[in-house]
Amino acid sequence: MGAAVERSPPPLEIIASSTQVGKTETILNAIAYSIDQDPGPALMVMPREDDCISMSTRRVRPMIESCERLKRHLSEKKSDNRQKEIRFVGSMLYFAGANSPADLASRPIRYLFADEVDKYPAFSGREADPVALAIERTRTFWNRKIVLTSTPTTRDGYIWREFEKSDQCLYYVPCPRCQEFQALEFRAIHWPEDERDPARIRDHRLAVYRCIECGSEIADNEKPRMLRAGVWVPEGKKVGRDGTVRGIEPVSHRGFRINCMYSPWIGWSDVAAKFLEAKDNVPLLLNFVNSWLGYVWEEQAEKIDPEALAARSDSYERGTVPDGAVVLTAGVDVQADSFYYVIRAWGYGERSWLIEAGQIETWEGLIRHVFQGDFPGASGGQHRVRLTCIDSGYRTDEVYRVCREWLELARPVKGQQRMASVPIRAVKIDRDFGGAPIRGSVRLWHVDTSHFKDKLVRLQGTPDDQPGAWRLHRDPGEDYLRQVTAEHKILKRNKQTGLTKSEWVPKPGGGPNHWLDCEVYATAAADMLAVYTLKDGTQGDEQQPRRPADGASFIRDDQHRQRAGGWVTGGGDGQRRGWIK
Repeated sequence: MGAAVERSPPPLEIIASSTQVGKTETILNAIAYSIDQDPGPALMVMPREDDCISMSTRRVRPMIESCERLKRHLSEKKSDNRQKEIRFVGSMLYFAGANSPADLASRPIRYLFADEVDKYPAFSGREADPVALAIERTRTFWNRKIVLTSTPTTRDGYIWREFEKSDQCLYYVPCPRCQEFQALEFRAIHWPEDERDPARIRDHRLAVYRCIECGSEIADNEKPRMLRAGVWVPEGKKVGRDGTVRGIEPVSHRGFRINCMYSPWIGWSDVAAKFLEAKDNVPLLLNFVNSWLGYVWEEQAEKIDPEALAARSDSYERGTVPDGAVVLTAGVDVQADSFYYVIRAWGYGERSWLIEAGQIETWEGLIRHVFQGDFPGASGGQHRVRLTCIDSGYRTDEVYRVCREWLELARPVKGQQRMASVPIRAVKIDRDFGGAPIRGSVRLWHVDTSHFKDKLVRLQGTPDDQPGAWRLHRDPGEDYLRQVTAEHKILKRNKQTGLTKSEWVPKPGGGPNHWLDCEVYATAAADMLAVYTLKDGTQGDEQQPRRPADGASFIRDDQHRQRAGGWVTGGGDGQRRGWIK
């Protein structure tokens, strides 16, 4: 017997896209390639049996008969060609409706092409999920190919669930001016502020696309050249000005998402006009989000816009601590090649002020600036960050090492949605050979991100003259404002029970959310320090916070009980001190 062939996971490809941008045409091209270049039994699945007959007679057969290279592979027996079967020399192409279990389970296949999977029934007759049934047919082929496509519907829809498991590629195109690559997003389409007539915007071509990087205006006639130079970029990867994508790794589950703005037949003004026609009508808006933006529909519960957040800007300068601030906290989001950070000052009634939001490339730079940096007060004096929460979901061992070295100033955190009973809890991570916690061990702090995002929205909406007012310095920057508002809270409905639950998710086209995560961690650090117990009219070390109730064990750190130091800062000698219960 020969050596056994190692079988890798099936090469699964997901295409989530708006309508009429070529996803079905992609399937037809793949079918044509398999017929002419790499024959094998194939199955194309459509939502209903009528759909698969229409696809066979109106699109697939005309494609084959109009191309000599494909036509020569057809079987010469007329009986071999039926409505739902086309026989070739050495291969077969079958068609099946997702509602027909017999068609889905009757034969082995090498190629599976499933179109509009979000329109499939949950069950095929009395059988299981139709996609699962069809995938089972590919099991006997080590070199199988599975392609699933659909216009997204909801976050719970099949195509979106599978897309989120993939490498989530977006198509990046270069700006004609600055040459920076970017994915086309609806938020970059602009039209005159005083113009709200969709017909005028469409007829007079009043909308333009503004480059996300340099802000220059891009006209409709420049789009074809941009599309020809585009590249697919997996989530988290970067593309240089030469179009080279760095850090791509082989994966068995590829995902691609594309929206209507990439269509050469749709202009920026067409998209803007369609949005204005739909924005006040929920059914029309749902269609715009699904069919034009290629994104999932979500019922929105909580949100805040960049424009509303910009109104929270105050007159103080970046890096300056305003009067009334008592303690500084920081949050850090760890990335592969850099660190995003936010430093926020807190005062009476949980008033807070953004001191800095930035990005640093090295641990040394982060320690020097955030842990050891002095920040001048508006009326004199110097302030230092009292506690920093660092995301430990990435480069975990490095985060733990730094937190061990700066035990009183830094804590590793791990975000979770909807924790039970308390929004913060800690567990020791350093243990001996017997599994017992080591005295003085660093702790991992679990943080309920939903709780703190809800709290951020509440604080951001608090009037300036009220306790809890949430302020920004004079020039926070557009990128910061976009990132802090990159998520919104939606309601997810259970189709069987009708019950809803809320969840924070990225907005369509919202982009990165690093500084939002940093604000969440900085707010959690303030809660760990019980900043909410500060009383009016006191500042600095004159104010001792009220100790939390005995049940609030999530802010307890027994190893520091004997280290009394100042609560807010460590004094001029730079000693790392502080109050923690």
